[in-house]
Amino acid sequence: MALKDLFRGKFQDRIAALFVSGKNREEILGELEEQLVLGDISLPIVNRLMAVLASGTRNNDPREEFLALLRRELLALFPKQPRQPLADGSKSVLLLVGVNGSGKTTSAAKLAHYFHKRGRRVLLAAADTFRAAGSTQLTLWGEKLGIPVIGGDRGADPGSVVFNAMQSWQARDFDLLVIDTAGRMQTKANLMLELEKITRVIAKIAPGQPAETWLVLDASTGQNALVQAEKFREFSAINGMVLAKLDGTAKGGTVVSIAVGMKLPVLFVGSGESADDLWEFSADDFVDSLLGK
Repeated sequence: MALKDLFRGKFQDRIAALFVSGKNREEILGELEEQLVLGDISLPIVNRLMAVLASGTRNNDPREEFLALLRRELLALFPKQPRQPLADGSKSVLLLVGVNGSGKTTSAAKLAHYFHKRGRRVLLAAADTFRAAGSTQLTLWGEKLGIPVIGGDRGADPGSVVFNAMQSWQARDFDLLVIDTAGRMQTKANLMLELEKITRVIAKIAPGQPAETWLVLDASTGQNALVQAEKFREFSAINGMVLAKLDGTAKGGTVVSIAVGMKLPVLFVGSGESADDLWEFSADDFVDSLLGK
């Protein structure tokens, strides 16, 4: 399956049903507004879209005119992504952060696999020593994918795990280090401080790293993902997002709401448990998937 096919199905069928003969412009706009809300796009965004559609369409406009305008406005909601992260093959560190249960560990494995398939020499670091199975889960992924993992026992200092991983990344023939961290909620101030410590360890060994710090969000939680991730706004180093567990929801609108709410580019989306269930995000392909183009 490709990203362009991820959301094909019921949403497009409902949108297509709005344009059957006999419905006037006001009926189409009213029902379209309802479908956008049901598709898990937040109400303020829906109101913004509907205002543009109401002013930009006429009573006799065909379906194609409505959808072209809707597509243009949906695309405009996504932050522009002028760079292609980690594409130059230089020696880099990728740090993954997020709340409990967001899918960080699985996403770390999928990302490592994604870049490994594209010729990168990847090392994984299991710095989630807070969760009982955190390090073990990533180690098992590493064995399955043929990617080495640096880990530590439960309760070990995650900073020491990152230190060891950084040393291996520098000394050995690796060009990409992917670091999985413990899930942390906004009420756990000590865990947020721990995250700052990890970044200091990385920067001390390799100034200018991590090159990328990505927030992993569970897309299946919809609007709640924004509430859970609010604390990470204070962590200014974040420069991208990975949306995991898209298979847990049939509603693609949550991707729009998260992208607008977090004001960060969506870089990858994941669905399912297979290592290959990961796609580099394209706003064009995503919107085409939603609207059935």
